[in-house]
Amino acid sequence: MRQGTGHILLKAYRMSIPMLVFRGEQPALSIYYGLVRFGPYELPVNYPKTVVIVYPNRSGFREVAKKVKEALENGYKGYFPKGFTTIFDLDVEFDLVDIDSDKYVLLDPRNTALEYYKKFFDLCESKDEDCFLVALINRVPRGLHESLYTEIKFLFTAEGVPSQVITYETFSDENSFKWSVFPLALQLFVKMGGMPFLLYNRLNIPEGEAALIVGIGLSRISLGLWEVKYVGFALVFEPNGRWRLIKWSQQPYDRENLPHMIKRLIMDVVDEVLSKYAVEKPRKIHVIIHYSGKNISVSEEVYIRAACEQIREARGIEVIPYVVKINDSIYKLCDEDNPCPDSSGLNTFLPWVGTSIELKDGLYMLQTTGCVEVQAGHGGIRSRPNAFGSPSPLLISIKKLKGLRYELEDIELVKSVLYMCRMNYVSVNNPISRLPITVKYSRRLAYITSKFAISKNININAVIPQKIAQTLWFV
Repeated sequence: MRQGTGHILLKAYRMSIPMLVFRGEQPALSIYYGLVRFGPYELPVNYPKTVVIVYPNRSGFREVAKKVKEALENGYKGYFPKGFTTIFDLDVEFDLVDIDSDKYVLLDPRNTALEYYKKFFDLCESKDEDCFLVALINRVPRGLHESLYTEIKFLFTAEGVPSQVITYETFSDENSFKWSVFPLALQLFVKMGGMPFLLYNRLNIPEGEAALIVGIGLSRISLGLWEVKYVGFALVFEPNGRWRLIKWSQQPYDRENLPHMIKRLIMDVVDEVLSKYAVEKPRKIHVIIHYSGKNISVSEEVYIRAACEQIREARGIEVIPYVVKINDSIYKLCDEDNPCPDSSGLNTFLPWVGTSIELKDGLYMLQTTGCVEVQAGHGGIRSRPNAFGSPSPLLISIKKLKGLRYELEDIELVKSVLYMCRMNYVSVNNPISRLPITVKYSRRLAYITSKFAISKNININAVIPQKIAQTLWFV
């Protein structure tokens, strides 16, 4: 990195993109290659046997719904070969049902969502089995507090029904359609409770010790003309990328009580994971907290340490918290030694995905978009850009809490961000997401939380039925 006529020498790391593991513990670099050749890592125990595609009874929508159904059943050219049942090894039927076109009113999302609700349950009750909803609607702005998207998600989630909303604009366009069918099938499988793949590579955690990666997020909820509250949630992953649970704060908090809420969330998630999932009691747990937003305050540091101390006293296990703040950066990087040509043959000089630069102690840049190795359909490896222009790296700040003795090296914490970027359930051809799912899913949950926080004292954990609470219903 140059400054004036001199140079600033910074320490850089090149971390390889971790491999994924599929059925039979078979590793692969590509999601597409791994699923098509080996199949998903783990099937759901119980899953809906019928996927119902509900759409407005209009010619354009009808044609798109039929095309989506045909593609899911039988596959779509080389973009989604074989179809859903063959690739994911689930015995699933696909049905179509329409709502009256006159009752499809985007400006009346509540009543329109009720029409989807009635048509769906009329069909599923006649089949006497659990069903999965695919709702075909027009694209709506994601920033709307009330929209057909949020109304549908709220109605069906509250009933314990997994749902996927797809848009006419995406699936009526031929170019978008061909790249969207396989990701749609992947999201259906994940929301049914399946595990398509896990990380083959692992963090360097000492034997006999365990690690949890926790994404903590906040939703800002307006409860009145001037009253603002916050709902917190924690997403918990194992280092191999396996999602374990989501825990919501019991009720909205004001800003002054946020440290207490964070403490409670950490205690609850660690306690529940140890109670339900840990096979052997580890002698030590490293809790890696991925966080995006404001800086951790002194009071929040105190409460995070207090949470870990209480867990140690209650369970006799040492808990070490690591706070990893993840934000966008304003930097642009290039690599003059890496041509990385695009599809037209032009050199991009993008840095390798996985490149990390240490700016100073505890502060790193991590390239999650740039030049990336991909696996072709026949299994060969090549490199290509996975973004246009000059994408910015993430800025990763590692917060050291006072009074604690840290054991994991900083680069392992940076690596945890890269690994969580690899767990990409919404794209098949892009091998890595720009943001880790710990942060990405937190932002998605923040978007839909306000629909569930409909009163000041609501317990969101109680709103979401247990039969979908253990799935990634919000993906």
